[in-house]
Amino acid sequence: MAMVSYAQNGEDVVLSRAFPAGYRGLYIDVGAADPLNHSVTKHFYDHGWRGINVDPSPGWYALLCSQRPDEVNLQAGVGREEGVLTLYEGPPGHPGGATFSEQQAKAYEAELGRPLDTVEVPMTTLARICADHVGDHTIDFLKVDAEGFERPVLEGADWDRWRPRVVVVEATEPNRPVPNHEAWEDVLTAAGYRFVLFDGLNRFYVRD
Repeated sequence: MAMVSYAQNGEDVVLSRAFPAGYRGLYIDVGAADPLNHSVTKHFYDHGWRGINVDPSPGWYALLCSQRPDEVNLQAGVGREEGVLTLYEGPPGHPGGATFSEQQAKAYEAELGRPLDTVEVPMTTLARICADHVGDHTIDFLKVDAEGFERPVLEGADWDRWRPRVVVVEATEPNRPVPNHEAWEDVLTAAGYRFVLFDGLNRFYVRD
């Protein structure tokens, strides 16, 4: 039976090849956004996987809760430490969506010709998410789409305790085919992860 891909760039196709047929695993999706369109996890959800979806946007969070009621859905940002941070949101349909990066927000504002909307949202860390919701389970893959906030997301993980088998990080500047992995990749290599694939948009890593 042919596989139906929901992801923006076929990320789910690549990930599906890393696990045996019929396997049901656990994922964490940071920057989950729409649970259907451009979703890296929809294929896996339909095949019995379950996971943790994190998105700071109230709209995406509500949709995740509606369509994935049997998963852990968190409305929060993910960074180096817990607290509160300003989220910059573009208008509906804006390809950039939302970002915690002031630099990226200024770029979006220049494109739009007006200020972005802002909202204060709770900030958590990957370590806290894993402590609260993963425990001793194995994380099969971690996906990060953070619109310029990749390094803080990765630095907030406890890589010694929780080691996803595969890590996928969007690795170009938002809406531009310009690689940005040099700004954060050292966090993963220092944690014992090896780069294996760049698909033109994302970089895939496996643990040593």
